[in-house]
Amino acid sequence: MRYAILSDIHGNYEAFTAVLKAVDGMDIDDVVCLGDVVGYGANPNEVVELARTRVRVTILGNHDQAAVDPAEEAHFNSWAVQAIRWTRDRLTADSLDYLRSLAYESLLPDVRFVHASPSEPEKWRYILSPQAAAREFSTFEESFCFIGHSHVPMIVLRTEVGTSELLDGEVALPAGARVLINVGSVGQPRNGDPRASFAVLDLEDRSAHLVQVPYDVDAARAKIVEAGLPRFLGDRLLLGQ
Repeated sequence: MRYAILSDIHGNYEAFTAVLKAVDGMDIDDVVCLGDVVGYGANPNEVVELARTRVRVTILGNHDQAAVDPAEEAHFNSWAVQAIRWTRDRLTADSLDYLRSLAYESLLPDVRFVHASPSEPEKWRYILSPQAAAREFSTFEESFCFIGHSHVPMIVLRTEVGTSELLDGEVALPAGARVLINVGSVGQPRNGDPRASFAVLDLEDRSAHLVQVPYDVDAARAKIVEAGLPRFLGDRLLLGQ
């Protein structure tokens, strides 16, 4: 089985459709989304509908939760608060029901999917470094753990000799090894690369690699500005920040 694993779409229809088009050109069996389907971008309902029809499993993200529970806004900065309130006011009843149905994590045989951290999925903690990732390995047993949340791709491998970050964007898992992979963001990358990022997992050969896909960033930015959302949220798309 081969999986495309996405995260942090954030209402960015242009990025999401570009990724799905790329996935359609690969030998992919199923698609998994690690959460934050909405927030920031100007097409929340369109993105939710695509997720409902194209994604096998979707995990709850903190922006998804805030869309259905205003109390979660307390953890957001001012731009995120403006965006999630705008989003909540426009989500349809069907979209809200879909977001309410999402769980904090999901499992396949020897694979764990979670939005933020395997140790405390509901706390929305950020894993921002190989050192922080290393501390997470004691909290899951699976060979593969996939996360999002930080919008920054990262692959950290644990073997019998220790933990190391893999900078080439791919891994073939040796016997007895485990790996934690941040797949980056489809809809709002923050690693200095404006392309949409996701991962591909091949369970047969126990490998995974990161993929970056260009999309119409200018169109996504223009929609944000025209919708009256904070201009900053559109401008940062141009820089991948």
